[in-house]
Amino acid sequence: MPSQFHQYFKDVGFPTLLSDFGEPVVYFLAGGGRRSVDAIVDRRPPAIYDAAGEVVLPAFTVRLLNDCVLGILSSEVNTGGDEVELIAKIGDLKPVRKTVLSKVREDTGVIELALM
Repeated sequence: MPSQFHQYFKDVGFPTLLSDFGEPVVYFLAGGGRRSVDAIVDRRPPAIYDAAGEVVLPAFTVRLLNDCVLGILSSEVNTGGDEVELIAKIGDLKPVRKTVLSKVREDTGVIELALM
């Protein structure tokens, strides 16, 4: 059972962060369909390790609600198949599509994805 803090962060905290610091992205599901959601985009993410222990430098990470309406459910994520369309650099007008490389973490109603 989640703590009171975790429930509050899921219900109020992260949605507030999204309204203050989020930006619109489009999530394309590998099986078809797309969803416009708000996400916090990190354009200079730290390196992560893949399953073989090799260092991977993702192009972006995005944090969004682990939710089937306002975000993406963790169970919906298809790494290597799903894509996220976002603005690569602040001020750019044309969005780019990046493939979902991996789930970095999920906690308190938030899912973080690494993109290549």
